[in-house]
Amino acid sequence: MLYLGRRRSNRWVTTVYTPPREVFALAEQLMALPPFSFRIIDEHTAEVAQLLANGFFGQWIKVKHPKTKVRIECHSTAQGTALTLVAEGQRSATIRAVNLLRILTQGERDAETVYRLRRIPPGPCTLVQSWAGTGYPLFSNPDYGAERTLPVLPSSPLVAVQQTGRWVRVKSGVGEGVREGWIEADQLVPEVIAA
Repeated sequence: MLYLGRRRSNRWVTTVYTPPREVFALAEQLMALPPFSFRIIDEHTAEVAQLLANGFFGQWIKVKHPKTKVRIECHSTAQGTALTLVAEGQRSATIRAVNLLRILTQGERDAETVYRLRRIPPGPCTLVQSWAGTGYPLFSNPDYGAERTLPVLPSSPLVAVQQTGRWVRVKSGVGEGVREGWIEADQLVPEVIAA
């Protein structure tokens, strides 16, 4: 394998509002084009490596020990998904990592994407219309692995209490039947939207 130029190593650490499974799906679609290949290492880590390279005469040869690769690590936190990207080798790995990072971080400010940080002010709110007719089980903690409680219906009165990252603590019901739990911010619509 012929390398022109020096090896690079770049590292980016950020928090994005895209779930880890979506980060890996996007990385596979965006970065795993030939001559690169995508593979899952464990539950939180994936790698995109260059498995083919141009030989001296322009032919494609298999690389036994890839030196050009991008390592992706994702961990769910209360603020979002902690993302670490490490690009090693040629400039092509850095370009692919920067493109993935650009797409994931632009969603924070883009009002058209579902992967944005939505601020839900304290006060009355409702579930989005996609839950019409079905119940949404509240989370006991702001974590996808948390235990789910009894579902709330879209017609139930909900009051947002506080927001922590992409999670909102809500109160459901009236009188003695008040329940508290956590809902993802993108599943809620505030009744009063500030101008």
